[in-house]
Amino acid sequence: MIQASQLELRAGARLLMSDVNLRVGTGDRVGLVGRNGAGKTTLMKVLAGLSQPAAGSVIRGEVGYLPQDPASADGSQSAMARIMSARGLDAAVTRMQKQAARMEDPEHREQAMRRYASAEAEFLAQGGYAAESEALAVADGLGLTGEQLQRPLETLSGGQRRRVELARILFGGGEGVLLLDEPTNHLDADSITWLRGFLRTYPHGLMVISHDVDLLRDVVNRVAHLDATRCVLEAYNLGWDAYQRQVEVDARRRRRERANASKQADA
Repeated sequence: MIQASQLELRAGARLLMSDVNLRVGTGDRVGLVGRNGAGKTTLMKVLAGLSQPAAGSVIRGEVGYLPQDPASADGSQSAMARIMSARGLDAAVTRMQKQAARMEDPEHREQAMRRYASAEAEFLAQGGYAAESEALAVADGLGLTGEQLQRPLETLSGGQRRRVELARILFGGGEGVLLLDEPTNHLDADSITWLRGFLRTYPHGLMVISHDVDLLRDVVNRVAHLDATRCVLEAYNLGWDAYQRQVEVDARRRRRERANASKQADA
């Protein structure tokens, strides 16, 4: 759960938004929208605990955050180990991979087998193979091949590394709220379809920034709109299509109010 109260956010001296009150909890799938520069990414970083607001407070439980540009991990770590790190299984995975490679050398095979068994015992104690199966399913859904998962991160393309980070966040979600900034970047059509299905059934709450209208239409059941002109966050307890209709209704109402005000001023 995330509970934000009376937030004020600024970019230097410029006010981005004020008096923001927002809750994301079980069952909430929130689309965070607004024009470029309105402060969507800034707000998400504050909710994730990576930035501080100018005023107000955030109470948060477990959170999984995917930024637009994920921080670089250890380049020598395999993609699979990186994904498994979301549940603290990366050390055992790395040791198992290292010892499996050493078994190819007859001179070191016996020692490597003993060390592999020790690493595997730790892996098993943490529910490793069930978790590994789950991680593989997520990775496959995002279009990562078995060969790519065994490679060091430093040998993967930028798009592949971002898919690894997305897989890590989804695999490690547990019962936490997901905060996803443009999660469809670098995904192909099949992977986007899989992601939409995953998010649509994710039970523990999420917020997503996305230019993919189909994803917003298919996934979100609430919309939070950052109005950059008025520096406020408008909350709609509506799905995407109903939100779009409500926005048009509100726009017509404001036009009528302005027209009436203009007539009264001229009277």
